[in-house]
Amino acid sequence: MCDAIVRARRGFKVATIVVPTVVACVLLLPALGPAQSNEVAADSCTVFAVSKDSAAFLASNEDYPQHDSYWWTEPGEEGDFGVLYFGLDDLRPRGGMNEEGLCYDATGLPVALLNRHFDRTPLRIHFPIIALRECATVEEVVALSQTYDWGRRVYYQVMFADATRDAVVISAGVDGELAYTRKTEGNSYVVATNFNRADTKHGAYPCERYDTATLMLDAAEANGVLGPEICASILARVSQTDAEAYTLYSSICDTVNRQIHLYYLRQYDHVAVLDVDNELEAGEAVHRMSDLFPQDVVLRAESQLPVSSDYPWRMAATVVVVFVAAMAVGRIEICGRCREASSCPLAGQPVLRLTSGHRLTFSYRLRTARQGQ
Repeated sequence: MCDAIVRARRGFKVATIVVPTVVACVLLLPALGPAQSNEVAADSCTVFAVSKDSAAFLASNEDYPQHDSYWWTEPGEEGDFGVLYFGLDDLRPRGGMNEEGLCYDATGLPVALLNRHFDRTPLRIHFPIIALRECATVEEVVALSQTYDWGRRVYYQVMFADATRDAVVISAGVDGELAYTRKTEGNSYVVATNFNRADTKHGAYPCERYDTATLMLDAAEANGVLGPEICASILARVSQTDAEAYTLYSSICDTVNRQIHLYYLRQYDHVAVLDVDNELEAGEAVHRMSDLFPQDVVLRAESQLPVSSDYPWRMAATVVVVFVAAMAVGRIEICGRCREASSCPLAGQPVLRLTSGHRLTFSYRLRTARQGQ
């Protein structure tokens, strides 16, 4: 049999396996990817700032697909303020408080377009990180935000609160400029969920969580009662139990006393309190949030986590891709560059080899079997 025919036949055998494998991977690998996406679910995250007399709090639920939660400290240096952050296992801050009591949290929104300001400093770092490093008050945050070009797109709104009992939500305005939704002075509150506070047409409006939080805050104001326990009861009422937007943790920042109250996986009967000053003094560190709680609380919380609705499909896709890939590897033969298997210098070698004259050969069994043809 001529060399060209041998190569053609062997190439055809390989192609009959490789092509279906590639097609299967293209079709099924999206199902194997993470259940979450870069977009925050529309039915996730509630943040509010509230003050009464000398007390002031910023409270939030972090609603997201299942991830481990962490908190970490970054002491100040070269004139910057130290910050205690909290977030997920990617260690990208999702909230935090600095040593002056300034704190923030954010909620996801559909992408909005902003006007460019090329005469300003390009915003290359997540703005809240810069703000907590450089600012002590909400007024300073507002002024700082106007010195940056935020780029063309923004996909979130961010709430800041400080020890002076001031608070603001920064978001994209209808005119393409930054908009500032301020908490009124005195005993009052401001709430943000997943619609733009400056434009209710942008995002998920109306919002049941927003309505629930405002009603409960109105009741607390009417009763003249405010404290971390009241904030926790509100967070519990608006917490999420869906697999795609589960409440992974809840935080309540006491801006006056510089303390953070944390709740893990909707276990509102157990709280961990972090003193920002003490933690920053201890130095830079990263901690798993679950380590703040008793083991029985953690086990109970994790046993209540829901199973993602796409889990069976993801498992089925995994099995199919692995099976097809294994079949492809098991059937690939010696490359078409060999005139005869018996003359191949790699024949009979039990290891995976690659040389300039021959392509990959895969198994001792297949090579020796081929050699005998």
